[in-house]
Amino acid sequence: MPFFHRLPAPSEQAGPSTPTGPAQAPGPFALLPLVLLALLMGVLLGGTPAQAEESWSLSDGAGHRLAAKVFEQPFAEYPSGLRLRLNAVDGKTSLNHTRQLVLSDSLGQEWSLPNRSEELVQKGEAAGPAGSAQFDLDALLPRPSEALPLHLTVPTGAGEIGFDLTPDQAMTLHAMGSVPRGGAA
Repeated sequence: MPFFHRLPAPSEQAGPSTPTGPAQAPGPFALLPLVLLALLMGVLLGGTPAQAEESWSLSDGAGHRLAAKVFEQPFAEYPSGLRLRLNAVDGKTSLNHTRQLVLSDSLGQEWSLPNRSEELVQKGEAAGPAGSAQFDLDALLPRPSEALPLHLTVPTGAGEIGFDLTPDQAMTLHAMGSVPRGGAA
């Protein structure tokens, strides 16, 4: 017995016969993989910048933990713009719904972000949840440098708590000025 197997010549190979009739149109789902691929690429490449959301976890080392989210304010009954929503994760922190959030850099530049916690509930309803607050990021002008450390001072029911932002979080705040939003050119 030989150690190798002889492959048949192309003329000896049996294969599917080619259709001799007219070409057939693709079925209704033939383009579905291409459409799904296009949608997936849009999501992976960031989609539209105005709808992008950024989420962070903040901890001050003293037991206070907040979840933070940067997003475009979606409700027509409130002014449009970017918001920073903070939610207490530790279950003991009550966030203030009237005082401003202060962002500062290591050179002493400070930004006061208006409190927009009233946007957490429908107009005319009572105050939002005690563990949540929302701030207007459109007041962050000029945008902070991406090269400087940033510190958030968050108003609470018991005073203020502070959080140092990571370089990636600082870069997100810096880059917000280059994101076209709300039909702006």
